[in-house]
Amino acid sequence: MTSPTPVVYVFHGQDEPQLRERLATFCAAVNEGDTADLNTARLAGDTVQLGEIEMAVGTLPFLADHRLTLVENLTESGNARALLDGLPDLFAGMPDWSRLVFVETGLYDPGGDASQTARKRVSSRRQTLKKLVNLVENDPRGKVEAFEPPQDMARWLAERAARHGSEIEREAAALLAERIGSNLMLADAELVKLATYAGGERPIQAGDVELLTPYSPEANVFHMVDALSQRDGSRALSLLRRLLDDGDEPLRIFGMIVRQYRLLIQMREYLDEGGPLNAASQALDMHKYVAQKMAGQARRYSLPTLEKIYRHLLDVDEAVKTGQQEPELALETLVTELAGRG
Repeated sequence: MTSPTPVVYVFHGQDEPQLRERLATFCAAVNEGDTADLNTARLAGDTVQLGEIEMAVGTLPFLADHRLTLVENLTESGNARALLDGLPDLFAGMPDWSRLVFVETGLYDPGGDASQTARKRVSSRRQTLKKLVNLVENDPRGKVEAFEPPQDMARWLAERAARHGSEIEREAAALLAERIGSNLMLADAELVKLATYAGGERPIQAGDVELLTPYSPEANVFHMVDALSQRDGSRALSLLRRLLDDGDEPLRIFGMIVRQYRLLIQMREYLDEGGPLNAASQALDMHKYVAQKMAGQARRYSLPTLEKIYRHLLDVDEAVKTGQQEPELALETLVTELAGRG
């Protein structure tokens, strides 16, 4: 007995460029020709109501075989629990000619400058996504497609460069990965720019990346902390000055530094407990490339030293926020102090 044709899907994952390409291919296969737009409903997940989804999936297709409904980021809804409770009955009642796709994006780490509220929001969305995925996987006409972050960032960049009609040298790919971090949509956009610059006449080179791709603030802070872990105060101060000269707010930079040391404590605890490095990215919910780099940083400190640094960071935070220290001077003093800690 053959499995029934899926009518409800979830597309999710951090590899949003691949997700978007797959979604475009899927939509084109479901609805072709001049009536495609007429037979496609697009619903914003943060405001959608169950009745809207039910009406959309039940509307007869116009001069076509299928009706397609896209719900973007249902996990952002403040009414997600009620929506999830109603979905099993909705799935059961869907006609065979209807296709319902839940598209979930933007669930990667919000970054060191994010507020506690933003981080909690992402965590809440991930929990809701797990429930949504479970509902769809358990439905006989459900299918889930996950687009996980690449294990080999350089290889991913090479493959994406090829999609844009170009090649990228390995040194250039490594440099681009350092500058972009784990934001794959940004990495893909940079590849389009770099491929256009290279013009298809030669591979993308490290010099092209140096010229056209600035460091992201998060990447700069990552490298600053790396310099601090190597007691290279001169390089750390240079990176700090670059951030300040680019117009980044001192408090925002400080927040990213605090976050970086908090992650180092988590990594150091994980390694001290005997956790295998090849599982660290999953255990600590970070990209594999980032986990490998952070493990190298964490090994340069003992856990007591990291905890002492973190307490000092909290003291500086209080001094700045209560007006006892000027933010920019406090940052420069902090970087100088941290470069001397072992």
